[in-house]
Amino acid sequence: FILLVWGCFSLKAQQTAVQNDTVEVASYDCYISQTKQKLRKKLFASTSPLHLRVNNSDYVFGTLQFGKRKGKIYMYLQILDKNVCIKRDKVLDVFFKNGEVVTYKNDFDLNCDGYFAKQMKKKEVQKLVENEILQMKIYTYNKNYELFVSEVQNVDIDTQLSCLQVYKVKKSDEVKVKK
Repeated sequence: FILLVWGCFSLKAQQTAVQNDTVEVASYDCYISQTKQKLRKKLFASTSPLHLRVNNSDYVFGTLQFGKRKGKIYMYLQILDKNVCIKRDKVLDVFFKNGEVVTYKNDFDLNCDGYFAKQMKKKEVQKLVENEILQMKIYTYNKNYELFVSEVQNVDIDTQLSCLQVYKVKKSDEVKVKK
C-alpha cells in the first residue's frame, strides 16, 4: 500500500516537473506574411518576429524581424523599452560564436521608439545564415542593450533568411487576404 501511494506521488511530481519545464523548439516553417499594405509605396513581405531577451535589463525584450522589399532583405530590430533613442550610426554589433564581431549601421532615421533597420547585402545575409550568433549589442544614447540569441533562435534566423532569399514578393492583385 505504501509503495502504491509513493508511486502515485512520484508520478504526480514527475508530471508537474515536465509541465513546469519550458522547452523552446525551432520552427522549420517560413511564416512569411504579405499583405496588400505598402511600405514607401512598395509591396513587402516579412517573417514572424523573434523575441530576444535583454541580458542587462530586467523585463526588457527586443524583437528581431526580417523583411523583403524590391528584392532586398531588411533586418528590423526594436527594443521594447521606454524612451530608447537610437541614432543613425554604427550602433549594432553582432557577436558570433567563432569570435567575430560585425558592426551594422542604422538605415532608419534618428528615433526614440527603439527602431533599428538595415538593408542587408547578400554577403551580410550569408554571414548570418552560416554563423551562429551569440548576442547582439545595440548602442543608444542612454544605455547599451545586450540581446541574448539562443540556439533555437539561431535556427529560426537561418530558416527565415533562407526562405526570404528565395521568396518572390507578390503583386498586390496576387495577394490573398485572409477573412
